[in-house]
Amino acid sequence: METERKQPVVPTATKRLPSRRQRRNEEDIYAGGRLRVARQLAGLTQQRLGERLGVSFQAVQKYENGENRLSAGRLVKAAELLGVTLAFFAKETPRADLAVVMPTELSGDEIALLRAYRALKSDRLRSQLLRLTLTMAEFDDAGASSRFC
Repeated sequence: METERKQPVVPTATKRLPSRRQRRNEEDIYAGGRLRVARQLAGLTQQRLGERLGVSFQAVQKYENGENRLSAGRLVKAAELLGVTLAFFAKETPRADLAVVMPTELSGDEIALLRAYRALKSDRLRSQLLRLTLTMAEFDDAGASSRFC
């Protein structure tokens, strides 16, 4: 009786999944940038936000960079913690009637200005600060800027 020799199993070529960086899409990157803006405006570190969300600060970094996607539940929790709506994280379809585009990155000075504005309790003071800032912006050209310094 002849014994049959089994041929070794040779794996066929497997299809490689794209890397995490290749899989991220524009919406993930945008939502992550908005998470960063909301976190900075709330005055939280990545570590503190991570603790409140139940994840590591590295996970928060990956969310902010768009490397990892925020689950729906975690996105809802982040919105509640940061005092923003879910719509804050969604990238809107550009509309012709909208002239202002909200940047996803704010400078440290912009964040400080927003936080100071939000700290004002008086509507009157908020209104005056807004008017002052708008007036200063109107005169902010090469010849007029020296008047304010």
